[in-house]
Amino acid sequence: MACRETIDSQARLRYADILLRKGMQDEAREVLRQTAREEPSCAGALYLLAVLRGGDGCPGEAADLLQQVLLLDPGDAKSLNALGVALQELGRAEEACTRYREALAREPRSEQARVNLALLLKREGRLSDSERVLAEGIALDQGSVWLRYNLANVLHHQGRSLDATAAYREVLRLDPEHLDARQNLLFALHYSPQFSDRQIFAEHLRAARRRAFRPLPTPCAKPRPRGERIRIGYLSPDFREHAVASFIEPVLREHDRGRFEIFCYANVSRPDRTTERLKEASDTWRDISGVTDEAAAGMIEADGIDILIDLAGHTSGNRLPLLARRPAPLQLTWIGYPDTTGLAAIDYRITDRLADPPGRERYHSERLIRLPRSFSCYLPPEDAPTLAPPPCGGSGRITFGSFNNLSKVTPEVIELWSRVLRAVPGSGFLIKGRPLTDREVSGRILGLFESFGIEPGRVEISGGEPSTREHLAQYRRVDIALDTFPYNGTTTTCEALWMGVPVITLSGTRHASRTGASILANCGLSDLIATDGDGYLEIACRVAGDRERLRGFREGARERLMRSPLLDAAGITRELEAALEGL
Repeated sequence: MACRETIDSQARLRYADILLRKGMQDEAREVLRQTAREEPSCAGALYLLAVLRGGDGCPGEAADLLQQVLLLDPGDAKSLNALGVALQELGRAEEACTRYREALAREPRSEQARVNLALLLKREGRLSDSERVLAEGIALDQGSVWLRYNLANVLHHQGRSLDATAAYREVLRLDPEHLDARQNLLFALHYSPQFSDRQIFAEHLRAARRRAFRPLPTPCAKPRPRGERIRIGYLSPDFREHAVASFIEPVLREHDRGRFEIFCYANVSRPDRTTERLKEASDTWRDISGVTDEAAAGMIEADGIDILIDLAGHTSGNRLPLLARRPAPLQLTWIGYPDTTGLAAIDYRITDRLADPPGRERYHSERLIRLPRSFSCYLPPEDAPTLAPPPCGGSGRITFGSFNNLSKVTPEVIELWSRVLRAVPGSGFLIKGRPLTDREVSGRILGLFESFGIEPGRVEISGGEPSTREHLAQYRRVDIALDTFPYNGTTTTCEALWMGVPVITLSGTRHASRTGASILANCGLSDLIATDGDGYLEIACRVAGDRERLRGFREGARERLMRSPLLDAAGITRELEAALEGL
């Protein structure tokens, strides 16, 4: 960075840098302000002050300072990138993109600017552009772990799970200790039928041997005296507007406070209204976002937690390395992840006999606790629209649909869906998901349908809705929902049923491929569960051919769910509590 600096200002910059390295930000900020006042042409002071103000949550002030820097040195890539960050924080996405691109034009090997641009494009739904930006960077630097990791994430978000799996493996070849890539790989393996249960289990055990899960030995927490209330700690990054919240909130509210004391350990960086509701439903709330594993473990031990329950597994924002420290005498995993963690420090995994039938123990490092009915209970959204008659009554044709995560929509799934469309004359399909706002992504999906004999006019692509209510309202356009496999829907299945739409599922061998069976069986809908592709096709044709049943299904949908274990929050919580007391 070209700096019009005197010897005195250079000394001050060195002093500010020393202060920053010591974590003395207030003192460094004052030194930089004084330098900027006395020497307005000192670009170095203005730049550092801008970075600090951005970190203080003042992006407008940071942007103003960076504009001053760029007047002094218009081609400085670092300042162009930092200005992009500030503009992005201000909600000026297009201007931020321009600045990132200008930074890359000046310094094509700037990983920071390239990743910032790629992530912004991804957030804006421009997934193919994001992929190209990252691929261009990798062409310049084949050994960049950071670029390859972000490319793998973009591929996964596009629904290209096999490509993403290969990309995560390449990251791990370059950096075997890259924890995020390791955990994202584990998750990605569940989406494709090409990976067996044995292979997936082996990968989990391999992950558990990595350095992140082998902390320095710490004293094992000791159980407290019997007779006191049992202290349960729930640990999650998803105490916010997230699918997991729909399944844990009713349990938090229904716990018997005479026997149990409830602690929530929230690794939530951006709390929202759901966070506030969950906080109210707990006895003690601990914010551990930004807290080190060592400090958080000390917090849990000091709270005297008897049973610590992880709600994330290997998903984003998890704190499994914290559980590896064994801060509680009993540690469990539940709800947030459809498989074993592989960690010896986690003792049990909560499930049910349908989601994990007998024999699944051999693919778990934990012991399985099977709740008597359902492995979880569901809280429907308060603002769900009212039910409407099935659309086939007005359109004259059956509309199938799927609102599942696009990563679950594999070529194998589309092939079976295409068989259904061919078998039901005149039928159409509505597929909805945020990644589909990208034309190339939606074009790939339409191309797959076309390759299996379905003309584009029969498939409608939707890029998603901004609110839960608008999202659920789209079920009024669907007669029958077709589940994905081998990774079934969970929240999407519950939402479809709540909106009166029958869901046809294909049951497999592992939890991710059996959640549909568990949900439907618990709602008295076992006749919608298939065990192979031919059965799936037969059920779809049968249901599509009985329009009177479709009308009746929708009319009685919510009453049926209200009577089922799926919405029996008090009953499921009592069953959970009995299992926990038994431990």
